[in-house]
Amino acid sequence: MKKFIICTLPLLILTALGIFGYFTLVPAPTATLRDPLAEIIPQQLTGWQIQDMDLADSPESSARVSEFLNFDDAIFRIFEQDGIQIGLYIAYWNPGKVSYRWAGAHTPDTCWVVNGWTCLNRQYRVPFNYESSAFEPAEFGIYQKDGLALNVYFWHLVGGKSFSYKQNSTPNILGALIDIKSHGLNLRQEQFFVRLSSNKDLNSLKKLPVFDAIAQSLLRLGLQLKTED
Repeated sequence: MKKFIICTLPLLILTALGIFGYFTLVPAPTATLRDPLAEIIPQQLTGWQIQDMDLADSPESSARVSEFLNFDDAIFRIFEQDGIQIGLYIAYWNPGKVSYRWAGAHTPDTCWVVNGWTCLNRQYRVPFNYESSAFEPAEFGIYQKDGLALNVYFWHLVGGKSFSYKQNSTPNILGALIDIKSHGLNLRQEQFFVRLSSNKDLNSLKKLPVFDAIAQSLLRLGLQLKTED
């Protein structure tokens, strides 16, 4: 084991230096987010009560976690009408702000469960469509707490592409190598975490006239399905 460490240590150091040099010499991509999230997500919907919640009140977050994740913009907005509840939680990081592995840990599988929710169903890379628009594949789960079950669709967008969530440990040199293998050399794309939750299923939401405004706002964030050239 000691011999293995001695043999691999120089390779890891050279790799780390190469990554550092790349980050130093090559500029980060340009951010696509032009407007505040609070202005992109609907602020008024006829007949609906809309409330912006403190991020610390969301299952994903807390005052400590929000500071740790170092968002460039974030919003937690709740829409309610006649017993129907729709929640939108969105976090945004500028290009190069955080690693994929930090943002990738920002998931209901971790944060919600830690906060007392039980996962009743979990599906990966689920097709998500609304009318003629195809969205990037979503992560899906049903989470329950205190008798309330929520259908949760969420996306981790990296440079406009969604990635399936994996539970990753603290970033390190080996983790960086794994990220390069998965995502390519440029690890500084902008990132979104987008979560759509409701006590109603998606088919019921699609029948609501106001859902068009919500879906269109999500498309403005870059959730339109990207096709390979």
